[in-house]
Amino acid sequence: MIIASGIVVLTVVALVPLSGAQPLIVGPRHCPDPGLLAWPHPTACDRYTRCENGTVTEEVCPNGLLFDPNGGIYDFCNYNWRVDCGDRIEKPGPIPSPDCPWQFGIFPSGSCLQYFKCEFGLANLTNCEPGLAYDDVTHSCNWPDLVDGCDSEAIVGFRCPDKVTGPGAKFYPYPRYPHPVDCTRLITCVNDKPRLISCGYGKAFSHYSYTCEDAANVPECPIVHIQKK
Repeated sequence: MIIASGIVVLTVVALVPLSGAQPLIVGPRHCPDPGLLAWPHPTACDRYTRCENGTVTEEVCPNGLLFDPNGGIYDFCNYNWRVDCGDRIEKPGPIPSPDCPWQFGIFPSGSCLQYFKCEFGLANLTNCEPGLAYDDVTHSCNWPDLVDGCDSEAIVGFRCPDKVTGPGAKFYPYPRYPHPVDCTRLITCVNDKPRLISCGYGKAFSHYSYTCEDAANVPECPIVHIQKK
């Protein structure tokens, strides 16, 4: 994926600026102009009051989102799994659509390499970065050896040797190896499971140091030099 809920005391409410400035303690109907503020509904986690340039409106987060004074996915709303509602116990139920259990959210696709990102009930099939797998616990892409049901060897295309030898052994217990075809990446083994590491922009894997270095210092990596032309 963090919520700082407003605190209602008699008729006083803590308004939270979207910009992250210090909260302004004012009456519940006071809406300064100019400014953009919001405060939570006292019992419903998906509802909030919005103040924009002197105008107050009552708002409801789209299905799958809940009020978050720091903003997030849509206006002052964030994914429901990112929000701690505290005492605001009223929450909406799901409104499903094809591949979307909720109208907004991130959901598994049935493939370790992809996930569905849903917005307004429309599912967008999205790829994880190379070498990563979708983790429904974190709602993000993760190392495949940390994701139940995903085969890191198949995803990375590498099997960690039973015996650690060669230049990469000096990095034990996380030995590393050159990628078989891409010299802008390397493979490291963690608990005998492979993980694909990208050297990053302008870097390449050196077969001499077994580290990522400036591409200019790695002439044996033709991919980087082709990209620079």
